[in-house]
Amino acid sequence: MASSLNAVIEEIGVKTVVIDPGHGGKDPGAIGPTNLYEKDVALTVSLKLGNKIKEKYPDVKVIYTRETDKFVGLAERAKIANEASADLFISIHANAASNRSAYGSESWVLGLHKSAAALEVAKRENNSILMEDNYETTYEDFDPNDPDAYIGLALMQSANLDQSLILASNIQDEFTNDLKRKNRGVKQAGFLVLYKTTMPAVLIELGFVSNYNEEKYLRSEEGREELASSIFKAFVSYKNKIEGVNEDVLGKDPKEKPDVNPKEVEPKPVPDSNKVIYKVQISTGSKKIECSPQNFNGLNDVNVYKDGNFYKYTSGEFDTFEDANAHKNKVREAGFESAFVVKFKNGERIK
Repeated sequence: MASSLNAVIEEIGVKTVVIDPGHGGKDPGAIGPTNLYEKDVALTVSLKLGNKIKEKYPDVKVIYTRETDKFVGLAERAKIANEASADLFISIHANAASNRSAYGSESWVLGLHKSAAALEVAKRENNSILMEDNYETTYEDFDPNDPDAYIGLALMQSANLDQSLILASNIQDEFTNDLKRKNRGVKQAGFLVLYKTTMPAVLIELGFVSNYNEEKYLRSEEGREELASSIFKAFVSYKNKIEGVNEDVLGKDPKEKPDVNPKEVEPKPVPDSNKVIYKVQISTGSKKIECSPQNFNGLNDVNVYKDGNFYKYTSGEFDTFEDANAHKNKVREAGFESAFVVKFKNGERIK
């Protein structure tokens, strides 16, 4: 029994990674003032990233949605990842803006765009579908230029949002701390290529090809190598965090679990079995992660409970619905826009 449990636990983790170089072929993506194509930057950085992963982790399978300058539809990119049962999807792009002074890096996860700027980024990346044959059928008449079309995407929040946010935050931290690049933050918007994937997924905007200085950096071998190295470091941190749960369960790192003298542990008060408490549910995931502030946009009162095959994360604990509802509004302002109040009794959620 124990050996079979260990086998199952060992399977959990990052075993397959799909790296998605944005655009390609007849779709150049953004074009810089001296004709640098986004598709070329994305491909080079993607291949460098994949090589670094394969070198350090020979047991991790790396799959590219494209390895050459060819056009691949957004639905096909997601299909490649889904059919490979990938554990992670990393889509690499470069940004552009009408304001030529805009610069810096940003990482995106699937969600509801909160600004016109976020909508414009999603629309620009989603415009690739217009180059696909029979796109009207493939995307069920989705119009990437119609803001109303994004309402449906906003409602399809991924169960993997928490893991996606971890990786995106790691990437931005590396860009900022390692490369001293301007951190434009972790953001959410309705990207079709992320919407159709079934695993944690992040879309990275390396920098602005529309900015002359950034175009020069993105064109350089040094710049591309630095960007790939930072993404790789973020991947390593993500992999260690996700798989650290498994090591703890298997007892692989006992030094992190010091022995405690039972006599020194304060007895827990016996809960009132009839008491009803209210919490604010903020996210759901298929894999358990640490309830630390850095994983939940700075919230320091996060707890987790298991419901079927999913781990569900809550913030706060209140005696009244009114207090919980007030906290819900604060949590939504912190970025968890789909947060809602849930009720518990005897440690069990009341449906």
